[in-house]
Amino acid sequence: TSKRGTTHDRRKVHNKIKEGKKKKAKAAKKDTQWKSKQKKDPGIPNNFPFKDQLLAEVAEQRRIKAERKAADLLAAGQDAAAELSDDGDFDGVGSISAKKLNVAAFTMRDAKRAAPVVEEEEEEDAPMLMDPELATLRAVLDKADAVIEVLDARDPQTFRSAALEKHIMEGNKKLMLVLNKIDLCPREAVAAWYSHLRGEQPTFLFRSASSCLPVAPIAPDVKGKAKASTNDAIGAGAILDQLRSWAAEKKGDTPFTVAVVGVTNSGKSSLVNSLLKKSALPVYTLATSSRGPTTTEVPQEVSLDATLSVLDTPGLAWTPLSSDDDSANAVRARDILMRNKGRIDRLKDPEPAVENFVSRATTEDLMLLYSLPAFIKDDSEAFLKGVARAKQLIKKHGAIDLTTAARVVLRDWSTGRIKWYTPGPAAADAAQADEAILSRLSTRKELRRAGGLVKLTPGTVETRTVDLEAPWVHVTGAPVRTGEDDDDDDWEDVDEDEDMDDGESEDGEMDEDEEDDEDEEEELPAPPPKRKRQAGDQSLPPPPAKKVAFA
Repeated sequence: TSKRGTTHDRRKVHNKIKEGKKKKAKAAKKDTQWKSKQKKDPGIPNNFPFKDQLLAEVAEQRRIKAERKAADLLAAGQDAAAELSDDGDFDGVGSISAKKLNVAAFTMRDAKRAAPVVEEEEEEDAPMLMDPELATLRAVLDKADAVIEVLDARDPQTFRSAALEKHIMEGNKKLMLVLNKIDLCPREAVAAWYSHLRGEQPTFLFRSASSCLPVAPIAPDVKGKAKASTNDAIGAGAILDQLRSWAAEKKGDTPFTVAVVGVTNSGKSSLVNSLLKKSALPVYTLATSSRGPTTTEVPQEVSLDATLSVLDTPGLAWTPLSSDDDSANAVRARDILMRNKGRIDRLKDPEPAVENFVSRATTEDLMLLYSLPAFIKDDSEAFLKGVARAKQLIKKHGAIDLTTAARVVLRDWSTGRIKWYTPGPAAADAAQADEAILSRLSTRKELRRAGGLVKLTPGTVETRTVDLEAPWVHVTGAPVRTGEDDDDDDWEDVDEDEDMDDGESEDGEMDEDEEDDEDEEEELPAPPPKRKRQAGDQSLPPPPAKKVAFA
C-alpha cells in the first residue's frame, strides 16, 4: 500500500507548524530577556585527550596566518601609499581605483603596526624651487643656449610648433628634435619620420627609462621586490654626446644650459630623468589615477654635470581661439586627444573628440579593433552605433546610447588600448648608426598581430602662436599655468563632485533628477506612528537597566 498522505493531512501539519512558529515569535517579542543570536563555540572538552597539543597547534596556525597576511598587505600597499601621498595635486578627476587604494592604505597601516620592517634610508634631494628670473617661457628661452623640442613619435608634426621653432632660430639658439615614445610606434614609421626630420634639424630617437614611465595606481602582483631600472633608456647616450659637443664650443665658465620644451604629455620630465638616471622630477601616472599627465608646473633646473644644466618646462600654452566655428572645434578636439590629459572619457560632450579620431583613422583598423561591420569612411555616427551594438549599450525602448559608446572609445584611447600611429613620409632608410635602436622596436606586422593597432593620417605642424609672455605663476597668487587652452574649459568641464561621489555615473541629467528626488524625500515629514503600535508600546513594561542572561 502507498504511504503517501492526503492533501488534507499535509496541509494540517503545515498549518500547525506555522502557528507554532508564530506563537514562539510572539512570545519572544514580549520576553525582555536578552538572547544572543550567535552560537557560542563550546571549545574542546576538558576530558578530551591531547587537549593541550591541539590548542598549541591551533595557536601556531593562527600565528603563521597572521604573519603571512601582514606580509602580503605590506607588499601590496606600498605602491598604493605612494599614490595616495599625491592627494595635494588632485586635479578634480576621481580615480576608478579609489576604493582599492583606500582599502590598501588602511590595511597597510595596520600591517606595519603588526610587523614593522626596517627600510634602507635613501638620500633626500633638495626640494625644487622656482627661479624668479624664469617667470615666463621667453625668459627660459633667453637663458638657454640650446633647446630640445620633445615630439611624440606617433605623430611628430602635430607636436611641433612653427612659431616656437622660428623664435628659437631667430635667437641663434641650437635646436634639437627628440622623437620620444618610439616603443609605441612601428619600426617602419619611426624610421620614416626620423629620415624626414633629420633633414631639417638634428633629430634623435628616444625611449624613457623604465622608472620614468607612467605606472598604474595599483601595481600587478609580481614576485620579488625588484625596482624599475633607471639606466635602460634608449638613445640617451647619443643625446648626451651631442649636448657635450655643443657645451665644448661654449666659451666661459658658466654651464651650458639646455631648455626642454614641448606640448603637454610629450615626455619632457621623463627625458630629463632618463638623462640624470634617477627620478629627480615627478612624472605623471596613468589616466585611471586622480593625477593628470601635467605634473611640471614651473621651470625646474637640474645639473647633469659640471658643464651641462637642463631646464624642464611645463607644457606649451597657445593663444586662445577667438572663434567657435567648426575649424576651431576641430582644433580643440585634436588637442584633447593629443594631450590625453586626465579622464577624457568623462567629457560632457565626448562625440566631437571621437569624430576627430574617426576622421583620421583607417576604417579597416576600426572594424578589426571593435569587431564592427563595414561603415562609411569618416561617418562617426555609424561607427558609434556599431560600437554601441557590440558593447550592448542600448537605452530604453531600443534607443542606442551614442554618448556612452563615445566614452568607451575615449577610454580605450586614454588607457592605451588603441595603439595609434601615423605613417611617415616616403624617404630613404635611416642611417646605419641607428640600426641598433631600430632593431629593438617592433615591426608593424608584429604590432598588428598583437591587436589594437590603428593607423591615423599624419597631422600638420602647429601654426598657432605660443604665449611666451604668460607667467607660470601670477603675481596676484592665481593658480599655476598648466599649458592648456582656455577655450577647452567648456569641453572638459566635468561635474567633479558628481564624479567623485558617484564614480562611473555617465548621464548628468539623470543624476540631477535623482538628487532632486532625494531632496523632496528629505523635506517630507515623517508619518505619525499608528495607534496600535502606540498602545502596544505603552502596555509593555520598561526594559531592565542591565541585560542579564541566565544559563
